[in-house]
Amino acid sequence: MGGHLSKIAETVFNLLPRKLQKFARGRLAAGANSKETATPCGLSLPSPVHATLTPEELGDGRVIVVGDIHGCPLELKALLDKCKFQQGVDKLVSVGDLVNKGEQSAEAVHLVRQVGGITVRGNHDEMALERYEMWKKCGRLDPKYKYLEQFSAEDAEYFRQMPFSLSIPSHGVLVVHAGIVPGTPLEDQLLHDLIEMRHVAAEGSASANRYKALPKFPRSAGQPWANIYNGPQHVIFGHHARRRLQPCRYATGIDTGCVLGDQLTAVVLPPVSELQRKGIASPPTGSVTLESIAGELISVRAKRCYKKEDAD
Repeated sequence: MGGHLSKIAETVFNLLPRKLQKFARGRLAAGANSKETATPCGLSLPSPVHATLTPEELGDGRVIVVGDIHGCPLELKALLDKCKFQQGVDKLVSVGDLVNKGEQSAEAVHLVRQVGGITVRGNHDEMALERYEMWKKCGRLDPKYKYLEQFSAEDAEYFRQMPFSLSIPSHGVLVVHAGIVPGTPLEDQLLHDLIEMRHVAAEGSASANRYKALPKFPRSAGQPWANIYNGPQHVIFGHHARRRLQPCRYATGIDTGCVLGDQLTAVVLPPVSELQRKGIASPPTGSVTLESIAGELISVRAKRCYKKEDAD
């Protein structure tokens, strides 16, 4: 009987649209207690899953957090130049989605690695790694991922070790790709939600202040998670190009549609010494706004439109 039910469940699962399959798989991988043993695509977890950029690692440089690059290295170079990025002094952090959609995915990865950048894992980075591992195991490569042939062993390892979040305690900032469920501790967030989520809905009574992530498809009622989130860390994220810049009080969305022909955007966080000169506590106390830590938004225009806007 158990085997028969399993076959029925598998049949039903296979009838779901691909987007819903991905959503369901992410939750099944989490298990009942949400302590996951694999990534949403079933890959080995990075170590650490949730990384921290310590004050010692940061030194007296700035942190430049860049939105979704999607294979656009020319725009990334232009943005770093506009920010007057100093390699070896400043720290580059990507919100993820280095690859896909644009025409120069491998070159974008090489540029980020060349300047010592840290990348928080995005859904497209996760999918690219899955295709890479499948290619190396089975010898078949999806034509959409042909750029993976330009990956070195070091590039692949860089992808394997991409964390799902990066905390920057000196500035009270958390960087994730897509978002976090308000009210849920970071260690209890589902990894699938960190790289895929856009909207949440109240779970139980409104006064309970508990929320759950909603699947992207089918379209569901709900609110953008960043509109509800109230700290304490200021979350910098990407993933939702359709909304472009999202300047919420305690979260800032910086996927401003570079690959779609719009802009590539960075949040520039000042050195700790500058915070101290301005009388700003480091680490900050209370819920953090971008203004309270003297964060600055800087953008450059895309060279052109590389991909037409779609539902993703």
